[in-house]
Amino acid sequence: MLHFRGACLSADRLSEGLEGYLPSQTKMDIYEEYIESIIQMADQAIDNGQDDEAKRWFERGLCEEPGSAKLHFRMACLLLYGLDDKAGAEQHYLLAIKFKPDYRSAYVNLAQLYLDNEKYLGLENLMHKAMKVEGFNKTFAYENLGKVAEAQGQFNKAIAHYRKGMMQALENFDVDDLKDHIKRNKYKRLKKRWKLWQREN
Repeated sequence: MLHFRGACLSADRLSEGLEGYLPSQTKMDIYEEYIESIIQMADQAIDNGQDDEAKRWFERGLCEEPGSAKLHFRMACLLLYGLDDKAGAEQHYLLAIKFKPDYRSAYVNLAQLYLDNEKYLGLENLMHKAMKVEGFNKTFAYENLGKVAEAQGQFNKAIAHYRKGMMQALENFDVDDLKDHIKRNKYKRLKKRWKLWQREN
């Protein structure tokens, strides 16, 4: 089995060799097949409980295709859920989005990572970016923006975001969840005002 550095060198030589005589569509097909084969081998390693081996497969793939959003996404999932490497997962989710700005699953997973780790500034910036993606679930985005504001004690702002999310919602359960968020924030807002009044009097 090739060492990681050796795999990088081999990939570079393969690319150089193909460049001169293969049509661009053929080269694209070969690279897509290569990426899928890497994912298949990594999935097999994961199924066998060999997460470190799966990581090595993704590293080999990214040597040849560092701009593959799919490989970055799959690497991020492995690092987060298999190897508990949150920083590495964040980096690869961001790279997946960089190379495929409309990668919805990457936005969703990274948003949950930010929320779970209370990285509210990152979550806020990510959701504003996600809302520019055609077809992105704006209810999801507004709900997360509401959670950011709520965590920061900005209850009026949170309520406004949750209401915007309700306007975008297509499912009753989403509306019900957002109503619960609004009710909770109204209670927090009232409690905050009561404490301020007590201090002033």
